[in-house]
Parts: sequence; structure tokens; C-alpha cells
Amino acid sequence: MADVKRLPGHGCLYHTFGRCLYEEYLNPGYATSWRCRVLMRWETAFDDFLGRAEAFGVNQDAVPDLWGRKFERLARQAFDCEEYIYCHGADVPACLHAMDGLCRNSLPSCDGRCRHYVIDKNDD
Repeated sequence: MADVKRLPGHGCLYHTFGRCLYEEYLNPGYATSWRCRVLMRWETAFDDFLGRAEAFGVNQDAVPDLWGRKFERLARQAFDCEEYIYCHGADVPACLHAMDGLCRNSLPSCDGRCRHYVIDKNDD
């Protein structure tokens, strides 16, 4: 008897690069371990910056310029991610694995067609 193998998940609404978005679809943002580490680091830096700006009484008109300069320095630093792959033309952080604030590599692996399989109408 031949081994039974699952069909690939291609064509499923929740399939992306061999990973499954189903759980993220049910509870967006719940699993922080799936978030992009680079973006989370930038968000933390921004929150810290705003806290310091408020503590020092920085004029609100100066905040965007100050943050812009700080962010330029921050973005030039090495990313804290071993899986970062530059992708020309992609949104920041311009990583092949980044998608809507998530890291595709952190998502659960797609084992093929499962009970959550939904045909992606855009996959023609």
C-alpha cells in the first residue's frame, strides 16, 4: 500500500510561503512570538523616545524631526534577526519574511490541506 500524503496548501487563503495564517486570522496580534522582531524593536524605541520627549518637555512641533533623525540612525543599525533577507521594493523593514507586521518564518508550518483549508479566490 502506498503512503498517503497531504496535498500542498497552495491555493488556501491561509497559506503563505509554506506557513499557515489560520490562527493569526482568528486572533490577530495575539501570538507576539509571530511578530517581526525588527518592527517590535522599532516600536519599543519609538515608545521610549516619546516617554523621554514628554519627560523633558520637548515641544511637540520638534518631535517629528527629532524622531526622524533617531529613526535614521536606528534603521542603519544591524537588524536583530538572523533570518532577515533583504527584499527590494518591499515595505519596511524590507524583509522577504515580513508580512503585515508578522514574520512568516515564525508562523506554524503548513502541513497541506487541512480542515481549515479555504480556497483563495485571488489565487488564479
